[in-house]
Amino acid sequence: MKSIEIPSKLLNKQISCCYHNALFVLFSFLVLLTATYSQGTEESPFGFCPAVVNIDGYLKGYADAQNIGVTWTRPTIYAFWAVVQRDLKDTTLDFKSYDNTFGNVPVGMHIMGNISAAPAMGNFTDYLSPGSYFPTDSVQYIRFVKKLIDRYNGDGINDMPGLITPIKYWQVGNEPNTRKTDFAGLQRITFTAAKEVDTSVSILLGGVPGFPGDYIKYFDETYEPMLTELDGGYFDILDFHWYGTAYGDYRLKDSKTGKDVLEHIQSSLKSHGYAENLPIWISEMGAYSGSPGNLLALNFLPQTERQQAFDYLKRHVYPLARGVKKIFPGYGIMEGFKQEDGYFDHTGLIYDGKQSGDLGLGVKKLGYYAYKLMTEKLKGSDWDSIETIIDGVNNVYCYGFKKKSGKIVRVLWWDYFQDLSYTEGDTALVTLSVPDMDSVLITSAVPDAENGSELVDKDYPDFFLKETKPVTGNTVDIVLGIDPVFIENGSPFSVPVTRNSQGLSLSMVLEQNYPNPFNQKTLIGFNLKSDDRISLEVFDITGKMITALINNQLYSAGHYEVKWETMYLPSGIYYYRLSSKTFSETRKARLFR
Repeated sequence: MKSIEIPSKLLNKQISCCYHNALFVLFSFLVLLTATYSQGTEESPFGFCPAVVNIDGYLKGYADAQNIGVTWTRPTIYAFWAVVQRDLKDTTLDFKSYDNTFGNVPVGMHIMGNISAAPAMGNFTDYLSPGSYFPTDSVQYIRFVKKLIDRYNGDGINDMPGLITPIKYWQVGNEPNTRKTDFAGLQRITFTAAKEVDTSVSILLGGVPGFPGDYIKYFDETYEPMLTELDGGYFDILDFHWYGTAYGDYRLKDSKTGKDVLEHIQSSLKSHGYAENLPIWISEMGAYSGSPGNLLALNFLPQTERQQAFDYLKRHVYPLARGVKKIFPGYGIMEGFKQEDGYFDHTGLIYDGKQSGDLGLGVKKLGYYAYKLMTEKLKGSDWDSIETIIDGVNNVYCYGFKKKSGKIVRVLWWDYFQDLSYTEGDTALVTLSVPDMDSVLITSAVPDAENGSELVDKDYPDFFLKETKPVTGNTVDIVLGIDPVFIENGSPFSVPVTRNSQGLSLSMVLEQNYPNPFNQKTLIGFNLKSDDRISLEVFDITGKMITALINNQLYSAGHYEVKWETMYLPSGIYYYRLSSKTFSETRKARLFR
C-alpha cells in the first residue's frame, strides 16, 4: 500500500478547517433547535409580569418560572429613551442596563417589552412635552426606537452581543390616562419606527387598567379617543389588565354596569376599523391571598391560598376560551412588588418573608403548584379551538381543551359563592357528556392542603386528589366542591400502582385497605400469582360502582398497592372487589370525613 505523507502545516490547516466546520454545524444545529423550541413555547399563553425572581436570600432568576411552565415574561424595567440617552446633546445610546435585563432571559422564555420616552414619575421635562406623552425631540426618540428594535430583534445584524432571547413583542407605554395628552401620537411614531426596522415585530397598545369598577367608563373616556385618532392602525395587539377578587371577577364584568368588558373592547375595536380577529392579551392579571392592607377600606376581603389558586385557574381558562391569546399574572412570581403590604404585594405564588400573613421566605403557596398542574394539563392545546361546554348554567362552567394529539382535557368548576343557599361543605352534582371516553380521571386543580407549607415534605403531584370513574351511556356524574377539576380519559393506571418484586405469592390475595377507616386517601394491597387480567372496582352500599381503579392486564407476579383517593364522596361504607377469570374477593372500607 502506498503511503502519502502530508506536510504538518497543511495537516494542521485541514484539522483546523474541519474543527471550525464542525463548530459551525454544531452552532447551526443549536440555532435550529433553539428556534424550533422557541416556536413551540411561543404559542403558549402562560406568562408572568415579571417571570424573574430577584429577592436576596432566595434563588434568583427564572428557575421557578420554568418549573411551573411559564414561557413568557414581561419585565417591569421598561426601555426608556431618557435612560438610554442620558444627554440630549450627546447622541450616545447606552443599552447596558437593558442588555443585562434582557440578556438573562433563558431560551424558551419569550419577552414582551415596553417602550416609552420617559418614566411617568419624575422630572423629565427635557424628554417630554409639558403635560404630554409625546417626546420633545421626535427625531431623536425615533432613532432610539429603531436602535432598540434592531438591537434585540435577533436578526443577526447589530444585535446585542450574546443575545439569547430575541424580543419580537413591544408595548408602547403602559396604562395611559387623561392627565396627559397625545398618547396616540406616541403610539403612532413608535409603531412606525419599529416597523421600518423590522416588519415582523408586533406592537401592542399600552394596556388598559385594571380593576372591575368603572372599567368601561375609563375605557370610553381614555381609549375611545385614542382609537379614533389611530383610525384602525398603529398597533397589532390590544392589551388590557384585569384584577379584582376571587368572587367571580374572572368573568370580565364591569362591576358598576354589569356589562361584559371583553365584548365592549371588541365592539369598540371593530367600530374603529380594526380587524375582528385582532389579538387581545391580558398582560396584567391578579389573584391575591391574605389581607392586602391598603384595600380593606374598599371591601376587598381576605382570601385564602386556596381561593387564590382556583381563581388563577379560572382567570386563565375563561379568557382563553373567549379568545384572549396571552395571560400574565402580575406582579411577580414572588410576593413583595411594592413592599407596602398592598394588593400587588399579595398576588405572588411564593412568600417573600415580609408581607402580612407571610409563612416565610421561599414558602410556596397552593397557587404555585396549582399553576404548575394547569400548565402541564393544558400544554399543547389548540388555543384557537377551546370548546365552551357549560357556560354558567346553575353557576357551573366547563371548557374543553383539545390537544394536537386528539386528546381532550376538560376543566370544570362550580361558582359556589354565587349560590345564595350555599353553606360550607355543600357540593354540586354535574352530569357531564363525555362521548369520547370509557372512563374518566378526575383531578382536583388545587392541592389537598390548607396552605402550601403543608406540602414541603411531599412529592409533586401526589398531593392532588384524583379518582377514576366509569362512563355510562356517554355521561359521567361528577360531584363538585369549591375546587375546579380536570377531566381526562381514564387509563387503566390512572391511579398510582406500585409493585414489590420481592413479595411473590403462590396465590391471589386481596388485603384490607390501610388506613381503615380513612379520610380521602387509602391504600389497597393485593398479591398476584402470575400475569393476569384483573379488575379492582369500588362500589357503594347499594351496589353501584363508584370507580374502577384497575381494569387491565398485569404482566408480573408480585405484591401490588393501589392508592384510592376520594374527592367528595360522603362518609359511609364502601366495598372494593378484586377479580380475574379465576378469582374474586371483596372487602369493606369505611370512609370517615
